[in-house]
Amino acid sequence: MDTLTRFELRKIIRSKLFYVVIAIVIAVALLLANMRVTGAYITGKDGEELKGLAAISLQREYGRQLAGPLTTEKLENSIERHKKAHLDPNNIDDKGNLKNEAYAKYEVPDEQINTLIRYAFSPLSNYDYSVMDRLQPDDAKMFYEKRIEKVNGYLNYDYSYGNYSVKEKAFFNTMNEQLRVPFQMDYVTGWEKVFQNLQNLFLIISLAIGICLAPMFADEYQRGTDAIILSSRYGRNKVITAKLKAGFILSIALLLLALVAYTLLLLGIFGFEGAKANVQMIDLLAPVSFTVFQAYLWAILIGSLACLMVGALTLWLSSLMSSPFSVIIVIGILVIGPLFIPASKSSRLFNHLIDLLPGNMFDGFKKITSYELFNLFGVLIPEYKVMAGFALVVIVLLLPLTYRAFKKHQVA
Repeated sequence: MDTLTRFELRKIIRSKLFYVVIAIVIAVALLLANMRVTGAYITGKDGEELKGLAAISLQREYGRQLAGPLTTEKLENSIERHKKAHLDPNNIDDKGNLKNEAYAKYEVPDEQINTLIRYAFSPLSNYDYSVMDRLQPDDAKMFYEKRIEKVNGYLNYDYSYGNYSVKEKAFFNTMNEQLRVPFQMDYVTGWEKVFQNLQNLFLIISLAIGICLAPMFADEYQRGTDAIILSSRYGRNKVITAKLKAGFILSIALLLLALVAYTLLLLGIFGFEGAKANVQMIDLLAPVSFTVFQAYLWAILIGSLACLMVGALTLWLSSLMSSPFSVIIVIGILVIGPLFIPASKSSRLFNHLIDLLPGNMFDGFKKITSYELFNLFGVLIPEYKVMAGFALVVIVLLLPLTYRAFKKHQVA
């Protein structure tokens, strides 16, 4: 790292606001993780409800028992255990429901696999919890066919904002046909919890980046030091480059700090197992052939690029505006504003364009497992890939614009 870049980094780090921002980011990461821990619950082996760490431990135990290929035999056994439990009159209370002890013994250990079965055999529009009561063990042979049937139902549904074209349906059908079955099953609760709050975490990180980088150029205008910088030997080239490098180094450092702390904390509590399981264990209809860990890498890539795009936008605005506070306000609107724009019920194109705004790119997992495509010059590309590419293009385009804006700035 060159001297000028180190100097620009020290200017940011010496600010009291920087430490406030760091503290907020860490506090939010801890809060989000804590919410997932305190919200965990499960019916214990004695029929009593367990919460927090005790619930996580038992859920992890049951998840490990189900690990392995999601075979027809495993599905059959689960349905058979469900049937036997409900056919034994000793397990049924006066209202016709399973007693707590029976529910804890027969249903809870199979909860993960039973959820997948219910989802596969439920109608497209709703989740039918009682559907397992109507299934026989032999129906397990239809599990993967039911999944494909549900995918086709989704693709052929009549949407007000536009239906899938024949070409788009064929694209997703090919993706699903290429999935290897049986799926690899495992305890994935830890990773699932990580995905659930990534959107909120990226939102906070992006705002933190915006606050830290807003003064990068605007502060020079406000203090009147722009005249000194631009009249110096390296003021119109190396200093600007150093500011841009420092901005991105800081942004990447904030991302790493928050993501590592959040991910390791949650997985340390819930367990690291499940990284090699199919992502369909979290979203059964997902068309991608990713493992859970691969989906995680894509999710953090998309979210991180969105945050870096916010950083690039902040630097550009900072080179144009004379007040850091004004930059922060504009960035706040650009990041948070799109979250309040409802999805269009008449235009799929509008929804796609809105999804390219930073605030809507933070939920990368949802985009990875969705059935959304961009048709670019006749080539169909999954939305999550377009998002990553779009963010990169915007970042690359904004860098020279920022460089030129400060270099050509007319000193008052």
